[in-house]
Amino acid sequence: MRSLKGRVWLVVGVAVGIAVGIGKLGYFAGAATSLSDTAQRIVDTGGLTLIHSAADHGASRRVVDGVTAVLAVLVPGVTAVLLVFAARSTLRLRAVIGLLLAALGVAAFFYLPHGAAMGVAVLAFAAAGIAVVATGPLVAAPLAALAALIGTAFLPRILASHSTLPNFPVAALHEALFASAGAPEWLRIAVLAVAALPFAFAARLVVR
Repeated sequence: MRSLKGRVWLVVGVAVGIAVGIGKLGYFAGAATSLSDTAQRIVDTGGLTLIHSAADHGASRRVVDGVTAVLAVLVPGVTAVLLVFAARSTLRLRAVIGLLLAALGVAAFFYLPHGAAMGVAVLAFAAAGIAVVATGPLVAAPLAALAALIGTAFLPRILASHSTLPNFPVAALHEALFASAGAPEWLRIAVLAVAALPFAFAARLVVR
């Protein structure tokens, strides 16, 4: 696959997101934590709805609990993947926008007097330049930074026994698998590995 021009802004965004996530700017790190927690709560709410619906149709509550827990583990990573996809798309789209604006400036000479066309062309080329130059730092980098923030805020908390919400899927999986309460270390490590998969895919999208 051809290298993505402007990829440096994705890398810069990821670096900024990780730096913020490890505590350099606590407010934004807290926002990322809240975002991943909100995603989990949405999945948990949907899971409870599924449990009640499935129970009415005779499905096993343990199975539904397990599926819901897996989704809750994967949602933050999937969110990060979508953010990186969006960042990459903006880098590709900026070239199209720049060409269209430049073409508009050139076309003005066919329809307007020379003086007016020159003004339109200057404006169009200036807008095209801004679209090409500013898309990386103003759009792509922040999207990549948010993806990295979510990963930095979410993944380490799976191993922290005092972290209630990220450990909720671990406890739910334990209940689904063994019909008993608990969140042992080995299961938290296994859940961490699963949760890290979409983040690893997002990282691959950034560097490839």
